[in-house]
Amino acid sequence: MRFSEIWSTALRSILKNKRRSILTMLGIIIGIASVVTILAIGDGFSNWVTKSITNNKAGKVETQIVYSPNETANSSADSYNDRDLMLVRQVAGIAKVRQTSEDSDYNQIALPVKTKSKNVLVHYTSHASSSVIAGRRLTATDNAIGNQVAVIDASLAKSLYGGAANALHHGVPIDNQLYEIVGVRSAVSSSVNFSDAVNGTMPANITIPKKVHQKFTQNTASGDLLVLSLRKGAKASTVNRRVINVLKAQGSMRNQGEYQSADPAAEADTFGKILSVITYFITAVAGISLFIAGIGVMNMMYISVAERTTEIGIRRAMGARQHDIRLQFLLESATLTIFGGLIGYGLGVLLAVAISALPMMPFQASFSFGAFALAFGVSTAVGLIFGVMPANAAARKDLIEIIR
Repeated sequence: MRFSEIWSTALRSILKNKRRSILTMLGIIIGIASVVTILAIGDGFSNWVTKSITNNKAGKVETQIVYSPNETANSSADSYNDRDLMLVRQVAGIAKVRQTSEDSDYNQIALPVKTKSKNVLVHYTSHASSSVIAGRRLTATDNAIGNQVAVIDASLAKSLYGGAANALHHGVPIDNQLYEIVGVRSAVSSSVNFSDAVNGTMPANITIPKKVHQKFTQNTASGDLLVLSLRKGAKASTVNRRVINVLKAQGSMRNQGEYQSADPAAEADTFGKILSVITYFITAVAGISLFIAGIGVMNMMYISVAERTTEIGIRRAMGARQHDIRLQFLLESATLTIFGGLIGYGLGVLLAVAISALPMMPFQASFSFGAFALAFGVSTAVGLIFGVMPANAAARKDLIEIIR
């Protein structure tokens, strides 16, 4: 028999029992849909993180080293000199090093807090600031019309006024100018906040409109920030640690301040690990579902063989070989699971799109040919593996016994 005839016979048999075929495919559909959904969400998340922490299409990751001078530091001295930059360039994994210029969006200032002086990091922005826990955020309008306002972190608010609520509508002095506190954000930590890294900012104690700051000062920051461009494949956290160790040991200002890293990839790695665990869990669930679905396919095929004993006998009498009978039932089993896999893939795509459309999801699901190939390959393999035994049973039926 020709292959096309054998396959068309298998297809007619599946369509003849639609309800039973759909129920048999259900496990395949659920398993494949689960895998496709989690892969699409995972790829979308990875692409989002990569885009957020890189500045170019080549995938060059950029991290920062911040120098914080202590109270006794020489304010006229540069935070980094040419020798410091040379030492940093020699660190493994570094592709390029640049020091922030006069128009830096960050500056370290000494802020009077009660009877002491506290070093704080100020961020100048022309866009909206990060979310707040009290008051309101800065907006692009504040920058455009020159509102002399500021958002500070909760720790600074407590130091200045005893709490977030008390700090609102009070003033904070920056470069001999007083800015009204209109919002208080969560206290910044020593490590970078992931949402800040995504928005292209580091955690700062104070955020003010950039245009307003430029109006009142020439912004003569000496460049407290080093921007490190990493080589492809280099791990940001490892490179930052090496750079800090070098600067602590040989940096020109090592005895007058502290070097800190701002690694946007650090928390991204944590999220990636969590996502990997979720992926493994979903894969395990999908594997169980596919195994159960395979047993269902095998059961259905055994029932089909038993129901079509007469058909098998007639085909054998008409000259069909054992190979033809075996191939027919194998094709029937594989066709059943392939259809289930394709339906599962389509359902997985719809689920991934629906999940990524939720308001709390900041990224879009990403689909690749690999996910389709996986769905097609796994469903085909399930059909062939679990269809072998029923197909062999059909092929080994004795013609004489069938006629009796």
